Amino acid sequence: MNNIYTKLAEALNIYEFTEDYTSNAALQISEYMTADSYDIHVMTNDPSLLMWDADVYYYQPSFNDIIDRIKDLDEDAIVYVSDLDQYLPEYEVENYLEDHWKQLQAENEV
Repeated sequence: MNNIYTKLAEALNIYEFTEDYTSNAALQISEYMTADSYDIHVMTNDPSLLMWDADVYYYQPSFNDIIDRIKDLDEDAIVYVSDLDQYLPEYEVENYLEDHWKQLQAENEV
């Protein structure tokens, strides 16, 4: 696992990100193909109980949408991401971490 995703997990206060499928994941982010050959994106806490209005995206969810969903998880959460480079690109993670640490420093200075 790339160290940047370990740092992101720490910043978001979760246990880890993994690209290895696990049914123990608190959040699963992946791409599915429909019967009529359309790609959809699914971000769900329980793949057996999809909430179509909240869990299914016809376009890839934004980085911020993904981060916001992760922030709602517990600290022992495992997040399965089928393709980290696709859903959490390194450059966006680096920007997020930089902003996160700057915000923490500013809060500590007050």
